[in-house]
Amino acid sequence: MKTKIIIASLFLALFASCKNEEKKPVVVEEPKVETFDVAIDLIIKADDEMILLYKDGTNQWFDEDHAVWLGVKGSDSVQTATFNLPEGVIGTDLRFDIGRNDFKGLAPIEIKKITISYKGKKFIIDQDKVNDYFATNEFIVYDPATKQYSFKKNDKGEYDPYFQSKEPLLAELIKVAQ
Repeated sequence: MKTKIIIASLFLALFASCKNEEKKPVVVEEPKVETFDVAIDLIIKADDEMILLYKDGTNQWFDEDHAVWLGVKGSDSVQTATFNLPEGVIGTDLRFDIGRNDFKGLAPIEIKKITISYKGKKFIIDQDKVNDYFATNEFIVYDPATKQYSFKKNDKGEYDPYFQSKEPLLAELIKVAQ
């Protein structure tokens, strides 16, 4: 009889302890999406839009289908405008535009640093080297004394300021992507 009581007590204890266990939810971690990113640390004093256009091997020209738009709030402080290319896309040539082809008398901007990153690799362009890696067009004037870029219309009244990759940057983009 004592044996039956001991066995029954063990079953009850085992059953009760299993019943009181909290079932922990199964946590499935989403894989981290690694995108090709371009982060520009800059001072831009007025609200504006910046557009990063890119080539990725599927396009020969910069176009709207290969662009990332980013609204930027004006500030006297340095802020970072980060462009994330779509998942799986690697930029092989870059161009970033300031504004939307509408001359609004935008105050000069100052680019402090540009960081290009992908899967843990980074290439950093410091303020003094921006012009080594990016060319400005006729709508942008660089002042080396203040390190600021100002904007203007051309003689025809047109306005389309942008920075485009130079050859040394193209080589660095390949290194970051490998």
